Amino acid sequence: MTQSDTSGAVAQGSTPFAAGAADLTVDWFRSALGEQAITSVELEPIGGGLLARMVRAKLSYDGATDAPSSVVVKFPTDDQGSLGLALAMGMYELETRFYRDVAPLLPEMSLPKCYHSQLAADATSFNLVLEDLSGRARPGDVLQECSLDDCAHVLGELVNFQGPLWNSAALQKFEWLADPSRTFGVFDALPAGLGPFLERFGHGLDPEHVKLFESVLPRAGEWVRSWNAPTVVQHGDFRTDNVMFGAEPGAPAVTVIDFQTVRLGPPGVDPAYFLGSSLSTETRRAAERGLITDYHQRLVAAGVADFDFDACWNAYREGAMYAIFLFVGAASQVESTERGDRLIIDQIRRYADMALDLDAPAAAGLA
Repeated sequence: MTQSDTSGAVAQGSTPFAAGAADLTVDWFRSALGEQAITSVELEPIGGGLLARMVRAKLSYDGATDAPSSVVVKFPTDDQGSLGLALAMGMYELETRFYRDVAPLLPEMSLPKCYHSQLAADATSFNLVLEDLSGRARPGDVLQECSLDDCAHVLGELVNFQGPLWNSAALQKFEWLADPSRTFGVFDALPAGLGPFLERFGHGLDPEHVKLFESVLPRAGEWVRSWNAPTVVQHGDFRTDNVMFGAEPGAPAVTVIDFQTVRLGPPGVDPAYFLGSSLSTETRRAAERGLITDYHQRLVAAGVADFDFDACWNAYREGAMYAIFLFVGAASQVESTERGDRLIIDQIRRYADMALDLDAPAAAGLA
């Protein structure tokens, strides 16, 4: 839809919260971007978001400008189950504060530019206006197996995320990130999701998967309290749906998006979560050690010390537990859609096979 010029722009610095596409008027964009020359806005929904909604906004201006011609706007979901999960896990606060506080500390990481961010005092509402990467990059699709070359590129970009802030004392000033109580609260709540998960998705599982879930889910809080250094900023949902791949000359090979689950924690979580979701079980079994070897070598080249390959491999093995806790503990609260339900079953089967292959419970001290 297209929204035409209206009179009376909202003053910069007092942008109202947009709860949905209907609120994204010309005046709203004039305030959010500080661009009074905007004359019209054309909105296009972007699908795929379960815990937040997104639209693409094409902007027209009165005259030549360096301002963006197209942006992506994020706002809370209107699905009550997904909204409850997002608020319980603090997802809107985490992503907004990531762009404000952490992104500026990552000069080598490829991220969408953030033009505007706002967060309600109670963190129940938020808006982000981000660079539109369409045309320059293609979205990943977690239902399609990732190529090994793309996996290597993604793990290389993960090094640009982890390396600069590896065991960084600079992060302690960000209480929203450094305080582990939010993470403890999330993981303490996950065991309650086991029954609803099995009721909704159990038809797609093997008996050994169910046995694994039943043995480890009650210990989610124990596991997260056992985390030790080295510490990095975890993306927390590091899979191909949250990655954009370069699609034109000069574009970054990989750009990472969606930071609604960032936290401090051990480095093996994100690489395990990514490879477990991006590769079929057979391909992962054949390729994972080589990919983790390359990832480790990149970490060393980036200046990470006192983290040899054995430590890296063990961190990866333990990291395979993360998806088990997250998916089984929380997935039943997510809005039910055909694609979403298919994705959850496909993913949790891969993750369960991965945890069993790597004896992840033993690596995590849970066996």
